[in-house]
Amino acid sequence: MPLETGARLGSYTVVGLLGTGGMGEIYRARDERLARDVAVKILAPGLAGDTKEHERFEREARTLASLAHPNVLNIFDVGEHDGLRYAVMELLEGGTLRERLVRGALPWRTAVAIAMAVAKGLAAVHAKGIIHRDIKPENVFLLADGGVKVLDFGLAHRESAPGAEPQPEPETLIGTVVYMAPEQIMGIGADARTDIFALGALLHEMLTGDRPFGRVTVGETMGAILNAEPLPLEPRAGKAPAALARVIRRCLEKEPDQRLQSALDVAFALSEVTTSPRVASPQTNWWARVAWFLAGVAVGAAATALLVAFR
Repeated sequence: MPLETGARLGSYTVVGLLGTGGMGEIYRARDERLARDVAVKILAPGLAGDTKEHERFEREARTLASLAHPNVLNIFDVGEHDGLRYAVMELLEGGTLRERLVRGALPWRTAVAIAMAVAKGLAAVHAKGIIHRDIKPENVFLLADGGVKVLDFGLAHRESAPGAEPQPEPETLIGTVVYMAPEQIMGIGADARTDIFALGALLHEMLTGDRPFGRVTVGETMGAILNAEPLPLEPRAGKAPAALARVIRRCLEKEPDQRLQSALDVAFALSEVTTSPRVASPQTNWWARVAWFLAGVAVGAAATALLVAFR
């Protein structure tokens, strides 16, 4: 049963229940040591003896602890209290992208801004050799202040070393079928380009309200991902520029080698769409685009330096 208000987990005091899921509950809590509000994720007591779920819980905590980026959820602490395993994370105010999509498709500039933020977060994730494998609207959080966070690294794994043969996946599909890349469905391994495929599907859905390969059944959806062209953006995407459709198409290529090859490539391509002379304001120029790109590189380099310094 849910924890009562006022219950203690180490130095954290439960304020109230935020939500529940298959793995357990998430609570709003007060960090008594640092006098701040946090979110505490608790592994359901019934799963404490489930080795698979226990490993997933630990893997997510370790993955988040290795990252430091404004577009990725931050984790502060992990612990155990009276047999309950918990992870302490930053408290997010806002809602998931899925909750926003219930109201319909987004204006193209809004969709692009969200996709760019996700791409930047994924670039930081991929730089650590980590593949998310479950990018979808439920795992993208839209902050009340306009920020964007990538959530839920429970299915993340480390990429194979360069030149190594991809490791076959277990027979059970890993991820959410409607956002899976062909290689996920075929079980031949995943890399950064697998997340790029899912990001393309996400952007398509933000623009149209429809999934690019959505079908009635799971089997039909998998067949469409492997063999069919994505559903057209027109006319649902409104006044979205043709260049944006080309970026999405590059993300959704069946063959990984034909996709955009990195999340930074995706972010830069989307920036080019928004600053194109056909859609940009007169004040926007080529130097502004270069400055945006260099700023992103500088931030990434600084974050990497900090991570190395604290190892």
